[in-house]
Amino acid sequence: MIWDEPWTQVALQAGGTTIPPPRSVLASDQVFRCVRCTDPRLDLQGWADLVGTRWTTEELVPRLQDAWIPCLYEKKTLVATCVLRSRPEYWILETLRARHGFGRTLIREVIPWLYDAEGGPFTMAYTWELGLPGLLGARWRGWLGSATAIQYGWTWTAVVEDCGFCPGGWEPIGPRLTLPTLFQDGSGSAIVSDSGLGDGWGYSSMVRGAPDWPAIAKKGGWRFLWYRGPVAPAGFVWTGEFVVVGLLNKRRDVSLEWSTAEIS
Repeated sequence: MIWDEPWTQVALQAGGTTIPPPRSVLASDQVFRCVRCTDPRLDLQGWADLVGTRWTTEELVPRLQDAWIPCLYEKKTLVATCVLRSRPEYWILETLRARHGFGRTLIREVIPWLYDAEGGPFTMAYTWELGLPGLLGARWRGWLGSATAIQYGWTWTAVVEDCGFCPGGWEPIGPRLTLPTLFQDGSGSAIVSDSGLGDGWGYSSMVRGAPDWPAIAKKGGWRFLWYRGPVAPAGFVWTGEFVVVGLLNKRRDVSLEWSTAEIS
């Protein structure tokens, strides 16, 4: 992790820092670039394979159209990546995937890139799902210095009657929704995005009121819904997960709720 580095330590202080982050020197066989998903230098299928998603390349393009994709290569092989999305108050870091030992190098390159892209000081938001042992370990190692809130993972499960002879178990109803979708009814609303893994999960990034979850699940073809927040929506139960919501270089109070087409 990068939490023990000098610039990060300064950025963790109240009010953050305006000091430019240092620039590292990559090994001679390493290359870093930050591109859009349509950049011809990016092998989008190879990127999807490293990330582990089952979205097709055609589906990935609209999900990534507003994003930047940092990529770290060693000997021309993609070894680490993530997704960056710009918002008025901060940049959101998502979908961090790296082969062993390359995640730290990637983030060392991402931080100066963000400073340049913002034209000065920036705030980087991220979430981190942990079980209790992982949370305690992260705290003991000093990795929670940028944590702004500790929320929880909540899940809802559809009631599916077992017909006793139906082959294949549960299957989605119709084609999956490619982009996050707003569902509204008289009781509330929610934004839900398919996991992209073909596993029957939908991830809700916003909940207002008490929407009709069975109707939402049916429309989206989901058996399970997941949400992170300080309290459970009606009908949801705790998964046992703690969700760290972090703001690196936090310079002001900002909303901890955002909706994106995250690549799970």
